[in-house]
Amino acid sequence: MATTSTATAKPGKYRALRLKLDRTDRGVERWLLLTFYALIILTVAIEVVRRFALDYSSVWGEELSRYAFIYLAWLAAAAAVRDRAHIRIDVLVNLGGPRIQRLAWWLADIATLVLAVWALWLSLSPVLTSLQFGSVTPGLRVSQALFLAAIPIGFLVVAARVVQSMFADVRRMRRGEPPFAGHKLFD
Repeated sequence: MATTSTATAKPGKYRALRLKLDRTDRGVERWLLLTFYALIILTVAIEVVRRFALDYSSVWGEELSRYAFIYLAWLAAAAAVRDRAHIRIDVLVNLGGPRIQRLAWWLADIATLVLAVWALWLSLSPVLTSLQFGSVTPGLRVSQALFLAAIPIGFLVVAARVVQSMFADVRRMRRGEPPFAGHKLFD
């Protein structure tokens, strides 16, 4: 009897830890998205006031908002992969049953993971080259590698989200639940 109670207690501990990590993960992601979005809005607003009210603009304003937008886009792409809210055509998948849907999601996840790992590998070269030669941005005068790293970081987070999605699908399959179809933007 003691063995049975211990065996059932462990999944509860792991589940609670997994839920806590998931909440933290989503919270950090949301705060990063909000921070980059606010940075874009604040920088553009300051630049508009400076350009039209003070007849003076800075060199760094456009550059900072551009790089913040790049980071925002990659983090948003990873969030879309996590929620399965990315663009897709799933008419044929919805005609099949849960097994066909699960298979389709697995194939899509594997293809996305392969693409993300391949793109991650390819995007590391410009970052390493920038670090090697010490290139800096013209306006901010900080290392160009900091901003070039947005692409490999973005693909790394996308790959992590795909793996999380695959593990969640396995858990749903074990519980006998249908696969998570994602959040729909339009119906």
